[in-house]
Amino acid sequence: MTWTEIPSYLCLALYALATVASLAGVLGRSARVKKIACLLCTGGFAAHTLWLLISIADGAFSAVSRGFYLLPLSWCLALAGLLVARRQKMDIALHFVAPWGFFLGACALGFSGTPGTLPLAGPLFILHLAAIFVGVGVMAVAAGAGALFLWQESSIKHKTPLEGFRKDLPALGALDKVNAMATLIGFPCYSLGILCGFLWARISWGSFMNGDFKEWISLGILAVYALLFHQRQALGWRGRKPAILALIIFAASLFSMFVVNTVLSTQHGF
Repeated sequence: MTWTEIPSYLCLALYALATVASLAGVLGRSARVKKIACLLCTGGFAAHTLWLLISIADGAFSAVSRGFYLLPLSWCLALAGLLVARRQKMDIALHFVAPWGFFLGACALGFSGTPGTLPLAGPLFILHLAAIFVGVGVMAVAAGAGALFLWQESSIKHKTPLEGFRKDLPALGALDKVNAMATLIGFPCYSLGILCGFLWARISWGSFMNGDFKEWISLGILAVYALLFHQRQALGWRGRKPAILALIIFAASLFSMFVVNTVLSTQHGF
């Protein structure tokens, strides 16, 4: 192991420990263990940041490969979770970040040896990817909040007594606020990313679209994102429907990364 590999393994170790401590803190309703989990997750993010910077300096992102998306995407997800935890006083966001940070980071490390076939060409392409990362990253946190919202709402609807760790879960209004904030930030970023991607394709490939399944699923995600944004801003949607749409957007994004990028044949070079 070289010194440049230490941050990646340290990041995964801290995220793994944070996941275990988070589960123990939630189930045991221990504020002290929860605080330890948050500190471990914050340390994991610091190592994650160093890992990303070293990868960029070493030229790991000179071309798009199967593992290309996962490291910066997981970093954006972790950053979004940290901001939610800090601004909304919702430490449970970090309990969601830790396992996803570990999973996506482990996948990124596993795919790190896959050669890239699509060179990063110019600022337009880089902006396309960066904006997509932010759009998906914030929606990942919203999906976590949405899952908790649906669970809490179902318990209230069926008059299930809130016992044990469920008493410590955030209120429905606080979880919905995470969805609103993620939508307000994520939709413009994701839209910008898609626009830059199509403009880059027109410049580099001679056409805005080539009938690639990756393009169609990206447009499908954008359509659901636009519906969520419009309904929240124009019609004041709150609660269950936005939570479901956040889960759909995140699930479709994972499908695009783990199935389309690795299994299906696309013109994106994976």
